[in-house]
Amino acid sequence: MKTFKFLKNKYNVELLIDIGTYKDIPFYFFESELHHTDFYELIFFSKGNGYLELDQQRIEISDNTVVFVSPYQKRRWFLDKTKVECYFLFFQDSFLSNFFSDKLFSFRLQFFYNKTKPLYLKVNDDFFKQLTNIIKELLNEVKTFRSDGEHIIRALLNFILIKLNRSYAEHYLLSSETENNSIAFMFKEILQNEVRKIRNIDYYAQQLGISRVTLNKCIKKQFGVTVSEMVNEFILFEIKSLLTYTKLNINEFHINCSSHRQII
Repeated sequence: MKTFKFLKNKYNVELLIDIGTYKDIPFYFFESELHHTDFYELIFFSKGNGYLELDQQRIEISDNTVVFVSPYQKRRWFLDKTKVECYFLFFQDSFLSNFFSDKLFSFRLQFFYNKTKPLYLKVNDDFFKQLTNIIKELLNEVKTFRSDGEHIIRALLNFILIKLNRSYAEHYLLSSETENNSIAFMFKEILQNEVRKIRNIDYYAQQLGISRVTLNKCIKKQFGVTVSEMVNEFILFEIKSLLTYTKLNINEFHINCSSHRQII
């Protein structure tokens, strides 16, 4: 499987963000070959067609569609790229987390690392125009980069992400809270990194230094599900991923599935 890595020095300075239209980034891999990247992606389609297979979701690509892709999510594109008009927004986690001294920043956003909700948002014309106007400002700042430009770039990116998070949360009936309930975001990060090895809820509670009851309350408040339900969602996702993207024989699949049994 192809892995595309972020180009840090594309603009002759180390800049952990990239942005542009399809004309600016003509080699974007709009192909049906399975691939992933090591960075976050937001793709704003003003004109779209066809569909995207993103992990285990099928996303229809129509006009005014915003697609959210987390690092290492597997995807295949099935579209006519000659008829696509879009903006790309790529960044590495440290671009924001270091600046805001918040390593959980990306985990606070409902559309990243979400295992159950659609990883896209269809927006109205006014909101799409507002987003693209900010993107154009971002693009200008990146292309004419100055020593103080990184502060403006981060502020504009933060604005886009928070606005999208609010809209996404409202559309899919989720909490848009990003500042409070850090326990829930810390749990989301640990679960994303360790669920392949550990499913024991008591383990996660101990890692966070809280009781299982408190953890359950935090998760229910932020994500609308219990801790057990969220762990099971992540486990089910991993099992489906094995079925979809690997060619394991029966014995190998059984071994992998056994390691994903629910342990509560």
